Amino acid sequence: MPENVAPMLATLTGGPFTDPKWYFEPKLDGYRIIALVKRGRAKLQSRNFQDYTDAFPGIAREMDNQPVEEAVFDGELVALDERGKPCFQCLQQHVKQRGGGEENLYTFIYYVFDLIHLNGYDLTGAPQAERVKLLDDVLITGKSVKRVSRLEGDGAEIFAAAVGAGMEGVIGKRRDAKYYPGKRSADWLKIKATQADEFIIAGYTAGQGNRAGAFGSLVLGQFDEGGGFNYVSNVGTGFNVTLLGELKTRMKQLVIEKSPFDHKLPLESAITWLKPILVAEVKFAERTHDGGLRAPVFLRLREDKPARDVRSQRSAEPRGKLRM
Repeated sequence: MPENVAPMLATLTGGPFTDPKWYFEPKLDGYRIIALVKRGRAKLQSRNFQDYTDAFPGIAREMDNQPVEEAVFDGELVALDERGKPCFQCLQQHVKQRGGGEENLYTFIYYVFDLIHLNGYDLTGAPQAERVKLLDDVLITGKSVKRVSRLEGDGAEIFAAAVGAGMEGVIGKRRDAKYYPGKRSADWLKIKATQADEFIIAGYTAGQGNRAGAFGSLVLGQFDEGGGFNYVSNVGTGFNVTLLGELKTRMKQLVIEKSPFDHKLPLESAITWLKPILVAEVKFAERTHDGGLRAPVFLRLREDKPARDVRSQRSAEPRGKLRM
């Protein structure tokens, strides 16, 4: 059994679709977690290979008790607040404090959606439908471990229902899809209610007026498919006073002399450059023809996502009949 597994990633697509070769899952707003179970001991591992086992002891105990000699599960770890609503900020705060007292305040659930290794067998080459059937046969659910719902039928209706229930959208999966560890595949498509993506913070501009002690905007970039690091856009909205201060404190520790981008930008002297480590999630109205962002708004830092995975995504064409 492998010691580290990078999860397979979905490709963004333009809208809901219906195709009998596909099924759908709700897109959950949490941390992607690979659970590696071996001889009654589970390890909860993030996308950037951080060990979160001690931060979520309830989930770890339920995964310890799975009826397997060894297995690798893939899923999403979600925090629910006092009202039972998904709360990404609650999850971030809990991880930052490494547990603390929040486990009594919040509910943490590991929603499992794939099985990629079982008792000495590598399942990555098996079709999606066979892997999830094995998952259904093997996984014991409980208070803290659940299966992700798999939804079939009209893609537009499923998407509307998911968004109406407060989900980010849905993930479409081909029934014959293989599992490609660490790779983004068009065999899994994410359909989101709001256009948003992850970007690397490559620098910031000086703040003015009431932002004089913080920053004006963040300079954003993404890797292309060839590994080049390219400028995408600046984002200057979406920050409150507390966030401005926290980000400035984090960024001061990452200052470098030269631009990390592969190509020179105009007015580079006005930018303070950073090691390309911090990942920001940003929503926007649309991608422009030159790959920039129209009306970008900062949403949050994604501490669970490694910068190496932040690549420019060409939106995949929807499969089957597009239904809006």
